[in-house]
This record gives sequence, structure tokens and C-alpha cells, in this order.
Amino acid sequence: MEVFRALGTLIEAPAAEHARVAAALGLPAVPTAAEHARVVVQQRYPYASVYLGAEGMMGGEARDRIEGFRRALGLDLKGEPGRGVGTSADHLASLLGLLASMDEWRREESDSARRTLLAEARVTLAWEHLGSWAGPYLASFEECGVAFYEAWALLLRDSLARLDREMAFPDYLPAALRAAPRLADPRREGGPAFIGALLAPARTGMILLRDDLLLLADETGLACRAGERRYVLNSFLAQDPRAALEWLAAHAEGWGGRVASAGPPSITRWWSERAAETAGLLRELAADVQNAPSGVQNAPVREQGTSSAVQNAAVDVHIAPSDVHNAAHGTLAHWALEGELAVQDATIGVQNAASEVQDAPSDVQNAAPGAPTPVSSSTDAQ
Repeated sequence: MEVFRALGTLIEAPAAEHARVAAALGLPAVPTAAEHARVVVQQRYPYASVYLGAEGMMGGEARDRIEGFRRALGLDLKGEPGRGVGTSADHLASLLGLLASMDEWRREESDSARRTLLAEARVTLAWEHLGSWAGPYLASFEECGVAFYEAWALLLRDSLARLDREMAFPDYLPAALRAAPRLADPRREGGPAFIGALLAPARTGMILLRDDLLLLADETGLACRAGERRYVLNSFLAQDPRAALEWLAAHAEGWGGRVASAGPPSITRWWSERAAETAGLLRELAADVQNAPSGVQNAPVREQGTSSAVQNAAVDVHIAPSDVHNAAHGTLAHWALEGELAVQDATIGVQNAASEVQDAPSDVQNAAPGAPTPVSSSTDAQ
């Protein structure tokens, strides 16, 4: 079980002792600080709440569940070996460290009743707070471009799979997955809700990285503007909604296959089915755009108050239901972009011109080695 604690430390900022740990695990050379920033800090946030929460952000109910679990065990972060006061309860390193510690406590416990309770609590941790999101998260490291992280993700996935075979999991889904709403339909819930939900993995069944948006731009010929993911998505949908929606639908379909065997069967089935539902809605929206009357598929785009530093801007694009009805059928024929970008200064500063505004948790904005600093439960990972 100590392998889990070791693997947990390796997702944190590179430190001198990581080379020894990586060598002991048979992993490639440890990444540089720049590689850690590009692969982990700016894109693959190692926090359960980002992948399980309805908002796709750090904190919220997903983190509260984990903190409640720890309180039930009588734990706090200060009492966990190797964890600092500033480490979030839902950080992957914390969860893996706790998994290792609980196995130690169970083996050292002399009272049979308490030993049974610890064994049951360990299953809850593995099922509710790790297995529920680790599969998709680790799948996101495939072809990430850094050999260390690709090998690290495979080793952790295989280690969790071995653990899964040793445990008797419940016949119901983890609470976070049961509670996760589906992707918002812009025809009913509006554009802002739709854009936000696209960046919440539990609502879409897929993870949409910054690198994915660069690929979208490259494959569709759309201009990829600097800024947070929400802003970039808004820009794509303003330029060519049909092309953007069809690419996103294909991405969701691809994710359904990627996560099909990435964890316990009932959990992987849930992620695959959620991704398939998302793809279906996106293709339906793309068809609506294609069938819209001429002149409303690509509405003009207007920028207001554009800042000289575009990465320090926030955008609000409204995707609203159209009032144009199909006369033959008397039903809503399409939804359209209203086509107005209201660009305004963001409320947070971004030090690096290449960084995404609010696209990384505030405690991991800097790539320099060191332990994470405390964060607010309302931090936006979008």
C-alpha cells in the first residue's frame, strides 16, 4: 500500500526527493518544473471536486463529502503523515496518502470490531472518493507528451485496478455520480449554463483540456484566442457553432471509449454513458444550427472594451433559444448565437501572459516547486 503514498507525492510539484521515489517505482526521469506546470498545474488539476462537482470547480459539495468522511474518522490534514496544513482534503496526494494510512491502521488494530470498521471505511474511500473519478483523470494523461506522467498514470491505474479486485464494492454508484446533473441544453437553460457545464466532467462524461481546445482550432481552422477555456469556447461558438459543436461531439464520443475500462465496471459504464449522452446532445445542436434559416447560423461578433492583455478579460456570450419556428411543424427550429461578446476586465490578475484566466486553481498558479497553499472552496478551475 505504500506505493499509493509514493505515487501521490509524484503528482505534486517536483522536489529533490522525487528522483529517488521515481527510480524505486521504475518510472522515467522526473519532470521539470515547466513540464509539471504545463501538464498538471495548468490543465489536469489533481482535485476530486473538479471532476465530481456540478460546476467543474474546486470545492463545493464534492469536497465537503470528503471532508465529512475525514471528520467521521476523527482526522484532519495536520494529523496525516506527510501532509501539510495547506493541502486540500480532495487533492489526489491526500486521498492516496489516506488510503495507505488506513491500510496501516487496519493491520495494526487489535480490536476486531474496529478493524472491521476500518476495512469498511477503506472501501468507502476507494469507491466514493477515488474510484469515482480516478479513471477519467488518469486517462487524460494519455499522450500528454511527458513520458514520466504517462508512465505514472499507467502505474497508478494498474495499482488501483489490483486494489479493486481485492475489495467488495457496493452495488450502487458513488454519491457524486448519482447526483451529477446532465449537460445543460442551451435551448432551455441558456448559453452561459451550457458553456459552464461543458467544462464540468461529471456533467459531460469527458475532460476538456486546454490542449484539446488547441486541437479543435487546428482541426477546424477556427481562431484560438488567448484566455480561459470558457472564453475560448465562447469564441469558437461565435465563429462557427456547427463546426465547434461537431468537434466537441466527436471528442465526447472518443472519451466514451477511453474510459470504458478505466476503473470498476459500474463506474466506467456511467462515465461512458454520460459521454455518449453529451455527444448526442451536441450533435443535435449542430443539426439545429445547420437547419437554421440563413443569416442566423453565424451572427456577427462585436467586442466591447477589449483589454490590451486579452488573457485578463472575461467574456459573456449568450446562446439563447431562437424565436424562429418551423412553420410546417410549429416547433422550435433552432437555437442561435446572439453574437455579442461583452469583454470586460477580469477580477483576477494573471502573471503569465500565456496562462488561462481562472483556468487553474489559485493554489497552483505557479509552477515553482513547493507545497500547495490554502485555497478557497469557491476557486474556479475553469
